[in-house]
Amino acid sequence: MTRIVPTIASETPANFLTGALWNANVKAMGDFLMGSGSNGVPRFKGYASTSQAIATGTTDTPITLDTEDYDSDNGHSTTTNSSRYVIQVAGTYRIAGTGALATNATGNRKLGININGVNARGGAIQGAAIASNSWSGVVYTEQVLGVGDYVELVCWQTSGGSLNTSATTGFGPVLMVSWFSG
Repeated sequence: MTRIVPTIASETPANFLTGALWNANVKAMGDFLMGSGSNGVPRFKGYASTSQAIATGTTDTPITLDTEDYDSDNGHSTTTNSSRYVIQVAGTYRIAGTGALATNATGNRKLGININGVNARGGAIQGAAIASNSWSGVVYTEQVLGVGDYVELVCWQTSGGSLNTSATTGFGPVLMVSWFSG
């Protein structure tokens, strides 16, 4: 069942605030903003615990997220379309991602956020290869999303051969999605 964001009712002067009105409005909003699990603000953090090969080229490759730190609304599956977080509550979301590719001195790298398979405005970083270290990046954007929209962390590289993502705790791919406004 799709959740919706509670609204606080407005009342006219001289109306009495009943327990039922309080619970349906003030308490419901407090529970949503401060609650946990599926009773709170929608939030997700998933990551890749193993390396993923990214073929050379300029086509976005969605990053497989096989592990979750949390997923309040069950918008992610570790077995089906595991690169996607599917929005369960409409609103404006903060979306962030991190990732790194293996050391290689050739070509360029990109890390990005896609919404429904399309690059999100302001949600990508691109840079040149680094000969002595792996290439890493952080991306961030805010997006108004509806129920059923999906978010993915994507990567491409142009080294001339396949490169692996990092699977270490500090540099491995991570996607974070958090509701902040209706």
